Amino acid sequence: MGWMRWTLPSAYFFGSIVVMLIFLAFYDMKSPGYPRKGWLPIETTRGDRVFISLLALGSTVFIWLAVVPSLSIWWAMGIGAVEGTVILRRF
Repeated sequence: MGWMRWTLPSAYFFGSIVVMLIFLAFYDMKSPGYPRKGWLPIETTRGDRVFISLLALGSTVFIWLAVVPSLSIWWAMGIGAVEGTVILRRF
């Protein structure tokens, strides 16, 4: 995969996806989730909320790189982590 420029933030991003999926699988075996309705009028499960939070994080990083590429990408990752927490807790 020499076409992609692997950086520490991208390694953390993909590593955290793997860790989240493993944790989600074990957590769902221990305590099965149920669909719930958040502030949007749709029912979502834990997996749906994780997927939506990953989309939000990816969007935040791409927008960050387009708007303020001179600042560190760690700021975008931090903002995305806050977004993900809000989505997982309130969505």
